[in-house]
Amino acid sequence: MTVLLWMFLFFMAQGAAPVSGQVTDASTKTPVAEARVLLARTDGPLGDSIAARTNEQGRFSMTHVPAGTYRVFAVDSDYLRKEHASSIVVAAGKPVTNIAIAMTRTAVIAGRVMNEHGDPAPNVFVRAWTQMGQVAEAKTNDLGEYRLFGLEPGTYTISAERYLPPRIDGTFYLGPTPPCPDCQGEGEFRQQVAGLLKAGTYIDPRVILGRSYPMVYFPAATDRAAATPVNARPGVVTSGIDLRLVVK
Repeated sequence: MTVLLWMFLFFMAQGAAPVSGQVTDASTKTPVAEARVLLARTDGPLGDSIAARTNEQGRFSMTHVPAGTYRVFAVDSDYLRKEHASSIVVAAGKPVTNIAIAMTRTAVIAGRVMNEHGDPAPNVFVRAWTQMGQVAEAKTNDLGEYRLFGLEPGTYTISAERYLPPRIDGTFYLGPTPPCPDCQGEGEFRQQVAGLLKAGTYIDPRVILGRSYPMVYFPAATDRAAATPVNARPGVVTSGIDLRLVVK
């Protein structure tokens, strides 16, 4: 009895079949190695999903996939997550082959943020916006540098905004706190002004000066309508997107 026949009888008995295919770069048509491929059940528990990795030729193979209907996804840190055009149906003893998934590389936007004096501005929130709203956020380092990565190729409006300035609200002194690891933007603390004065606690003079620190849009507009859009291309680092903060 041939090996193929033995395999056929095995998969028939187990109610399973092999699934295979290839993941490639949508632009270069080259293989994407070490991409994760996930088969997610649509007719059963999510825990029954199956995962594999592509080899150097971008090919993947799952030898014993239980019968059922699956959505097929490919994931890689340098690419947008991509789902196969249609679900696949795995039937006992019937191999599913030649699944082709073409992935699109993500884009990067990078630059620096300077303060109103022309010096690097650290700890500034830089955000990427589309018509759907905010899609990405980064914070500048000590050199005022930022890097927005993992972006879907397209056109973005880029903004920069300082931490919320401290302020007085009635009898309360409000100020910013560092953002949590999974939060966008910063938090805020609230304390009684009377208690701070009695204790001699430092109060930021900006609450007295009454200055405002508006959000700035690339390159230096305070009105979003006057912003210059930034085109992010797949697999390209669009650098030099520098912003300058203003004070009112």
